[in-house]
Amino acid sequence: MDTEKYQALVQAAEQGSITAAARSLGYSPSGLTRMLDSLEREVGFPLLARTSQGVRLTREGEGLLPSIRGLLYWSRQIREQCNGILGLDQGELFVGSYYSIASCWLPGILREFQKDYPGIRVHVQEAGNQTLLEGLREHRLSCCLFSRHPGYQGDWVPLYEDRLVAWVPEDHPLAQKKALLPEDLEGQPFIEPLPQQETDTDLFLDKYQVHPDFRFTTSNMYTCWTMVEAGLGLSMDNAFSSRRWNGKVKVLPFATPDRLELGMALPSLAQASPALKKFLEYVKKGVG
Repeated sequence: MDTEKYQALVQAAEQGSITAAARSLGYSPSGLTRMLDSLEREVGFPLLARTSQGVRLTREGEGLLPSIRGLLYWSRQIREQCNGILGLDQGELFVGSYYSIASCWLPGILREFQKDYPGIRVHVQEAGNQTLLEGLREHRLSCCLFSRHPGYQGDWVPLYEDRLVAWVPEDHPLAQKKALLPEDLEGQPFIEPLPQQETDTDLFLDKYQVHPDFRFTTSNMYTCWTMVEAGLGLSMDNAFSSRRWNGKVKVLPFATPDRLELGMALPSLAQASPALKKFLEYVKKGVG
């Protein structure tokens, strides 16, 4: 099945602009407009609402979007399986990842992977738990590298055991401790990383019923680190990512048995495309 029109619709909806979508897909704006008009004639009703600010999906388009994403996902699966049968190492992967994993693991893994499989294109999306889980559910992502989440129903490949640590300004009284208790965070000025993403930090604080004083939020972990260094508050992240940076921040473990399992989530290992199975092999080698 020719899915170019559906891919064009998804790009236009995600970017909110026909011009931007055309640029991403390598079409002229007029060419992409004709393609979308043709798709709307085929289905028999408008899929995009055009305004002076750009484009957005109509109610009917919103209703079809999950099915369209599924169509594009299975179309890629079929294409890659056919390439595998023909002995062609081609394909396309959409990899979701924590920021820490993307910066620490992926560069080396992708370097080795591309040496052997230059025909497989890889797109990396860095985000928090909720965005990554949504990407898996909607088939926008082939796989995700993050910590095991209790709400995920697909397949899981464990890769690395980690733990949460506290980030404390060097001149803070808590910096003198060798390890923190969860209750040490109660009422403390706190910088919340990746708000509304149900992060590992959120789950930890909920588990121990701890309520810091959320003074700031940020979606960038390095910004969070520098804010702690500036004395604006405490924060948390996994120990794995905390090794990357230097500065006037004390990284302290928690005196609890909690551990994080970092790994790869994917809808189905048995039904994974040849490209994804090959990529998983390189991830295992790169982490191990």
